[in-house]
Amino acid sequence: MSSLEARASVLRALGEPARLRLVDLLTESDRTPSELLDLTEMNWNLLEFHLRNLENARIVERRRSEGDRRRRYVHLVAGIVDHLPPLPKGKEVRLPLFVCTQNSARSQFAAALWHKATGRQALSAGSHPADSVQPLAVTVAAFYGLDLSRARPRGYDEINADPDVVVSVCDRALERGLPLGVPSRHWSVPDPAAGNRKTFRVAFADIAERIDRLAKASAQ
Repeated sequence: MSSLEARASVLRALGEPARLRLVDLLTESDRTPSELLDLTEMNWNLLEFHLRNLENARIVERRRSEGDRRRRYVHLVAGIVDHLPPLPKGKEVRLPLFVCTQNSARSQFAAALWHKATGRQALSAGSHPADSVQPLAVTVAAFYGLDLSRARPRGYDEINADPDVVVSVCDRALERGLPLGVPSRHWSVPDPAAGNRKTFRVAFADIAERIDRLAKASAQ
């Protein structure tokens, strides 16, 4: 499918305001169908109808949780944001906290990418921190110009500042309960730890696109 055909398919799917509303909600956070029901006040059949239309247009996908396997998260397809109308600027994010289970790869990627994109610091932590950052995470980050050689995993008890948003990049971390009582977002990024360099690159690219989206949406 050409770029022009892809844009036309996206625009046809978004011609219905309810579907555009779903995409707006998914631009900031991955969500379960139940969460989308609550946020849109649709009935189940109508939500499923709109989600199927968005899936057929390759705008959204559903991903099974790596924690609670009964749960699925709906997320935007990689690269689709390039074909979407821009959202209005949101509340500026000054200090995000990125969390995953071990704070050894995904949340470290996110914090480093946020600093690169905005010039501002970010916090990262894990619900069950590992002893060290994954060697392949350090290698892949270095390939993209980010230095994680001195990074170390931290637990929630080491959070020493007040973030304005908590972003979970790990299903298990979200489902175990997030720290602090601040607004939160979820990015359902598959754990690369059991894979190889390619899986770490895929996770890095997924997070990089989301960081770019967050930085643009919160820029003042």
